[in-house]
Amino acid sequence: MIDKRTTVVRDTSNIRYRRKCKAISFSETWSFGLEDHILDVFVPTHDVVSIRAGGTKVKKKKNILPGYILVEMVVTNESWYIVRNTPNVTGFLGAWNIPVPVSGAELEQLKGKVESKDETFSTKFQKGDIAVITKGAFEGNEWVITDVNETKWLVKVNINLLGRDTPIELDFSQVVVK
Repeated sequence: MIDKRTTVVRDTSNIRYRRKCKAISFSETWSFGLEDHILDVFVPTHDVVSIRAGGTKVKKKKNILPGYILVEMVVTNESWYIVRNTPNVTGFLGAWNIPVPVSGAELEQLKGKVESKDETFSTKFQKGDIAVITKGAFEGNEWVITDVNETKWLVKVNINLLGRDTPIELDFSQVVVK
């Protein structure tokens, strides 16, 4: 029976190097004829939506485990050597550079986080910030943000209308933080 394990490999934390590391390890696997030993290289990332100045929404990949890659492999001297000597890999997670397998429950939990449909939102808006309204009837006015709703992409500001504070909700694209 083949003893395949998912192990954790330490690497440089830059996402560009991770993709390159994944490609190099697969190409070296095929060149050494060990494609049945290194089965999968998994870079745990998820999508993050951030909003730039001007209200444009940008989707980026963000690392779940910065500095680590998961490798599903049959641990032999040859496969260990290929993975360990891949550029930008600093070693295996474990004692004395001996690969320690990840439990099945932990692996499924991690893959569940990656495959979930929920997007994470990253905004620069915080309660108490001064916001300048860029679109709509109150364009050019500055107000203090009283609430941020990241799930609906809304900020709430209190404006002075007819001598009273009136709360209004604005889309993230209508507001810029001063």
